[in-house]
This record gives sequence, C-alpha cells and structure tokens, in this order.
Amino acid sequence: MLEFNKLVEQLQKMGRMIQELDFDVSDRLQIARDRFNAADDLDAIHERIEITRRPDVSGYRGAAPLDPPFHERICDVFPPPAPAASATILAADGSQIYPNEQWRIPYYLTNIGIFVYHHGEDRTPQQFTLPKLVYHPERVRDRSNRVLANRTIDALRTAQEMQELGKAAWDLKDEARPLITLYDNRLMFWVGSDVPGHQEIMKRYHGAMVHLHDAQAILAGYVDNPSRSRLVIRLLHLMSLTDEEIKQADFGSGDLEGLRDLDLFNVVLKPGQRSALMVQNSPHNLKFKKRGVNYEIAFFYLKVTSGYQDAIARIDIPMWVARDKRAVDELHGLLLAQCSMQGRNPYPYALTRADELAVVTGRDKQKLEEMIRLEWRLRKPEVDPLVFSAKTFGKQLARSDKRIHEL
Repeated sequence: MLEFNKLVEQLQKMGRMIQELDFDVSDRLQIARDRFNAADDLDAIHERIEITRRPDVSGYRGAAPLDPPFHERICDVFPPPAPAASATILAADGSQIYPNEQWRIPYYLTNIGIFVYHHGEDRTPQQFTLPKLVYHPERVRDRSNRVLANRTIDALRTAQEMQELGKAAWDLKDEARPLITLYDNRLMFWVGSDVPGHQEIMKRYHGAMVHLHDAQAILAGYVDNPSRSRLVIRLLHLMSLTDEEIKQADFGSGDLEGLRDLDLFNVVLKPGQRSALMVQNSPHNLKFKKRGVNYEIAFFYLKVTSGYQDAIARIDIPMWVARDKRAVDELHGLLLAQCSMQGRNPYPYALTRADELAVVTGRDKQKLEEMIRLEWRLRKPEVDPLVFSAKTFGKQLARSDKRIHEL
C-alpha cells in the first residue's frame, strides 16, 4: 500500500523544481512561425533535402515535400472542403490479451473491431468483431521455446488489423464512394528483427495495403494528439543551416528545441484547415517506397473541431492517396464531418465505435479464463491449468478480500 504521507516532502521538492523550469516557448514559436511563413521556395527546400541524402550526410529524419508535380508549398494551409454527399467509412481497431506463462498451455487473444458508417444515407451502421484465440505451442512460443513477448503480440495484432480492414474494404467496394478506411495509428509500421517472424509480419502488413489499394480505398492512419512529432520543426531547423553546417549537423531541433509540430500548427491552422502534404525522410519510409511508389507514406496535419473544442491530428496516407487531389479533399472533408459527431469530443465517430467493439476488458479476460478452466475440467480434471509460484499464490491470498458484488 502506498503511504502518501511519506511523499509530501518529495512532492514539495518537485513543485520547487517545476517553479524554476521555463515552459515559455513563445520566442522559439515565433521563430518557427517566421521560418514557416518563409518556406515558400520548393526548389530551395528540395535542394536542402537532397544534401541530407548524400552518402557523406545522414541522420535527417524530418519532413520533406512530395516529389514534383505533387508537392505543395510547406507554408500553405488548405481550407475545409465540403464533405461528399455520400460515402462509406470503415474503421478498424484492435485489442489483445497477452500470453501468461503460468498457464500450462499459454495462449493469447486478439480482437479486431470493424465499424462501417454509411455517410449521407439513412442506413444502420454495420459492426462486427473478429476474436482470435491462439494456443498451439508452435504459435505461442518462439524457436527458443519462450512465450512470445508482448511486442510480438502487438505486431501480430497490427498486421491483423490492416488485413481485416483490407478484407472489409474489398467486400464493400461496390458501396457508395468514396470508400474511406480509417486505421487508429500511424501507417509507417515497422517490426524489428528481434521480433520472431518479423519478415512474415511485414509481408502481411504490406499485402494488406496492396489489398486496400486494389479496392481503390482511401486509406488513412489517424494519429490523435501527435505530441512527439517534430518532423516539420526539424525541416524548419534544416532550412536555417548553411550547406556546410548541414554536413556537420545532428539534425535535431537546434534553436527550436522544445517545440513540437503540434505547437506550430495549433497557431498556424484555423479549425477545419489542413497543412501541406509532406513525407518523412527516413530509411523506413524509403523501404515502403521501394515496395512501390504508391506505398510511400505521406502525412498532413489537420485541426479538427467539434464546434466546442479543437485538436490537432496527424493524418498518414499512402502515396496513392496523396497524389490524388480529389481523394485528399474527400478525406479532409469527411474527417471533419466525423469529428463533429460526438458532442464536445473532436475525434472520428467511426474510430470511437471500432474501439468500443475491439476492447477486451478485464471482465472479458476473467470470463475467458473461466471458459478455459471449464474445458480443462472436462478433459483433464486431475490437472490444474495454472501453475502458481509461491510468490504469486501469496499475492492472491493478500488481495483475495476484495470482491465485486452485483445484483
């Protein structure tokens, strides 16, 4: 049990430190705004980006314009277009139960929620879930017979989300257009070599993107509250360097340190407006591009609004969408429409509903474990499905006095 009285002095010290810290970034924000407004020469920006791609220069992970003729001026902002009269909007989200080594047969579960909203039509939305229980030892353990780590389950779930989104888009390809498919995360997904089967997972993810492309879907990754994104801030810092300084730079934020893209676009964009289309200059994005020019990931920032509250979101889109001006406008308008549907919460309605479908609660997990225990009792009543250590058993005894009573 946490004794809060023993934290009082430590909290007071924390408060004194907070008092001394400088959270005022207004001077740096003004510098960033001035550089942003001056970023109107695409040729000059392209030249700087090319310098960072030379063999003797590396490390730039900031934003870059799209290639001509699809590029847009970095300093431009785009007004909200009218939403399409009708559209089909799909959203996917996922949840999971991680494997527990205390089970004699460890298992994991993924649950994908798909929500279909028929924009502009008087039709009941469609919704369905796709739970998948995995328990075979060859699929729950790696080659060293270790239970799969949580990050591996996350990677498998991500690939499954994109696959199910692709399948749903294909099934609905004859419905009203445009066909918008929303994924609740960034699109530049990557699995490290430390994850078992990483190549197969990436193959499945890219295959799902191809499926969505074939269905002529407008795919978008919705990044809510992109508080860690500094891609445009790094570009603005890059534009302040000389050619010689670029060769020696560490490509951080320089004199704009502490600023985030969110800070900049909160003041640059008005409700409903989007930023210019850009790409991230990175080895991972280059690998996406090498799979096909249509699969490089672009992005833009969007100030969504509910009418009561505004928020900055980053919208990731594959290049087959970014190079289609009409598709970008349709996505822009429909995202604004979706974000105005939930009262004070400026977030896409379809994604909210997909999350509700996908979430696996603690009570769900408890019920699943009861069902697994029942299967054990029917087939091996003499064996307990769980192997408790003395430490775990002691924790259960210590916490067993907490019960939930229901009528």
